[in-house]
Amino acid sequence: MRFYYRIFLIVLFFANSIFSFQFVFAQNTDNLKLEIYSKLRDRRCTTMSLDKCNCPDAREMKAYIDALLEAGVSKKEIFYKVAKKFSPNTILDKQIKAQVEARLINEAGGKRPQIVLEPSSINLGQVSKKQGKIQKVFKLYNNGTAPLIVSNIKVSCSCVTASLTVGKNKSPYFGTQGAPSGWQAIIEPGASAELEVVVDLSHSAITVGKLFREITITTNDIINPEVSVRIEGGVKE
Repeated sequence: MRFYYRIFLIVLFFANSIFSFQFVFAQNTDNLKLEIYSKLRDRRCTTMSLDKCNCPDAREMKAYIDALLEAGVSKKEIFYKVAKKFSPNTILDKQIKAQVEARLINEAGGKRPQIVLEPSSINLGQVSKKQGKIQKVFKLYNNGTAPLIVSNIKVSCSCVTASLTVGKNKSPYFGTQGAPSGWQAIIEPGASAELEVVVDLSHSAITVGKLFREITITTNDIINPEVSVRIEGGVKE
């Protein structure tokens, strides 16, 4: 009887040890997760860190980070992978961001495209819904040393459409669904393009008050794979 009792105590000891280890491991993982979240932000959000945001894009990033942690990926490597998948601009910590950008540039081997948009925003001032459609143009430059490939253009509201003209080639007007799969436009080093944005002020999605709409451009620029320009203003009847 004593033999079985001793066996029981040994089993109980190991069970408690395993439980304690799992508890500590889970606790450490949660702490690491929160630390990583606090040094990142969602691509769309400029006002709060990832740990305080729960929008769809933030949830997507968190799920990606959680999967990397479960796979045993190191903290340093997680920041690198997040930057490569989403953008280095998602990193709030300046030192970590600089290290990741240096690594990405080094991997590119000195040749990389570099997107520049001017201006970054256009303010329409006070406008009336009766004005209907308003057209504005942003200039898109490739200041890099390799072809810039634009693979998507997406707008934040159904009241907006956007088209890209490279040379004599003008794209269709894209909306909230973005460009179709496989579409792309190529801007050579030193060349430029025009991003035409059309805002339909008479659209039901536009209400009286402040106006803020965003147009997002996805490219192969490793430092800025996704950049946005804004249309702002005030709307009256």
